[in-house]
Amino acid sequence: MQIDLRADAIKDRTGKIIALVGVHTDITERKQAEAQLQTAQQFMCSVIEAMPIAVFVKDATDLRFVLCNRAAQELVGVSADEILGNTDYDFFPQQEADFFTQRDEEALTSKKVVEIPEEIVHPNSGNGETRILRIRKTPIIDSQGQPKYLLVIREDITEQKEIQAALTASEAKFRSLVENANDAIYAMTLDGIFSYLSPNFTHMFGYEISEFLGQSFVSMIHPEDVPNCMEFFHKVAQTGQKQAGLEVRVQRKDGTYGWITSNTSPIIDINKQVVSFQGIIRDITTRKQAEALLQQQAIELAQTLKQLQTTQSQLIQSEKMSSLGQLVAGVAHEINNPVNFIYGNLAHANSYTHQLLNLIQLYQSNYPNPVLEIQQEIEALDLDFLIDDIPKLFSSMEAGAGRIRQIVDSLRTFSRLDEAELKAVDIHKGIESTLMILDHRLKLKPNQPQIQVIKDYGNLPLVECYAGSLNQVFLNIMANALDALEDSLIQGKLTHNQPQISICTQQLPSKQIVIRISDNGPGIPEQVRQKLFDPFFTTKAVGKGTGLGLSISYQIITERHGGSLQCISSLNEGAEFIIEIPVAQMNK
Repeated sequence: MQIDLRADAIKDRTGKIIALVGVHTDITERKQAEAQLQTAQQFMCSVIEAMPIAVFVKDATDLRFVLCNRAAQELVGVSADEILGNTDYDFFPQQEADFFTQRDEEALTSKKVVEIPEEIVHPNSGNGETRILRIRKTPIIDSQGQPKYLLVIREDITEQKEIQAALTASEAKFRSLVENANDAIYAMTLDGIFSYLSPNFTHMFGYEISEFLGQSFVSMIHPEDVPNCMEFFHKVAQTGQKQAGLEVRVQRKDGTYGWITSNTSPIIDINKQVVSFQGIIRDITTRKQAEALLQQQAIELAQTLKQLQTTQSQLIQSEKMSSLGQLVAGVAHEINNPVNFIYGNLAHANSYTHQLLNLIQLYQSNYPNPVLEIQQEIEALDLDFLIDDIPKLFSSMEAGAGRIRQIVDSLRTFSRLDEAELKAVDIHKGIESTLMILDHRLKLKPNQPQIQVIKDYGNLPLVECYAGSLNQVFLNIMANALDALEDSLIQGKLTHNQPQISICTQQLPSKQIVIRISDNGPGIPEQVRQKLFDPFFTTKAVGKGTGLGLSISYQIITERHGGSLQCISSLNEGAEFIIEIPVAQMNK
């Protein structure tokens, strides 16, 4: 306990002390309060001293500094002893000090906070380095409501502004490269909606950028190429890796189609999830036209061969084999010379190109830091893409020329040209490969029962078919079944707890095979079932379906394989797709 003792003497008339009067006061609580106040003041001073921004306190009467922290001393470049008792005029040029004083008086007069968002200063002290400050002046009011002190906080934002300027310059440089690139650059959501398109998009396709921002890319793509696009972007999303080499037809604004190739990279967030796409589009219409021209020449030569074979039969019947032999030999000779010229020069051109590319790579490895003009040209041309694409161009041209040589050889030997795409394949392997592609959707998901696949395979022979196209049919049907089951699970519309897909195959006595793919989902209403195979018909949300999957599947089965594709379904009873195709194709 702490006490305050006070005593007074009591005297008689003669002045003699006859008694003492004392007062004892318990001051424990007051002393504790004083100690707490002192601790709080020390803590506050420590906080102010440790703050990374400059803190000054000025006397309201003469604007002299009465307090400053370490950051304040570093800002002006002198110690606290040199700051305290002085004013802004001792540390800054008069014009800047006048400005600070004016704002000080404004804060004290208005009794309100005054902020200076950005001010360039040139301190006289320290190293005199120019700094950029963000300043806040706050009057401290006493108990009579009058300003007693002025709290000044000066935050040095020089580095922040320099970083911001560098970022702005970098962004401007990048934007300039993008806007002046020969290719079109795009950004797209996982649903296929464009979120960015570079200016060259307009030059390439004729559309204004505003016409496709926020729109799906699907409407631009040739219907036959949409499945390839979907598979391509699906692969980017699933692997999380850059994919290249997509080649599709795109409709221009004038209604014509051109060919493009696309390289696409995934954008991955901090959780390592693919959240969007970005890539480049290059117009390869000229290259495709060259390939088409070579193909057309091959077709014309094949037609010439057929005509010559017909002529041969007629001449044999009329006993003119000698004349026919001379005719065919002459034609073959005349065709063979220019073809050999083309084929031989292609090899040289390819060799020269490889030498030039090797030379470029040597320059890059030995001179990794070229001058700015060369570096900008490399980025504008997308040199890596050119190095990758040029060998493909020569390869396709060489393949076309080689094809013509094969036809010439056929002319010489009077052999029939018959290289059909049809192949005898194991249907079950195609189904299994499709299930492998969809495996990620069949895996167990949180709070959902796993979708089971029940297989009942019959003893099938090898089936003559277009294997790639048939596998696309399997993928479309199974993906739709998974969509139906997943949507029902999410919406709680499934009437049971065991979603499943069943696949059954068997051979029919009529030399046909049948593949049945069914699910136990919610089923398909009759009015929808009747339109399932119509082009562009879909019940999915915008951006989630093109309405072409089943339409293309129907064409593949009926037109290319001479088979049938039908759907049997009713509400709450699932859906079954039945595919029938012949074991061997009659029209080869």
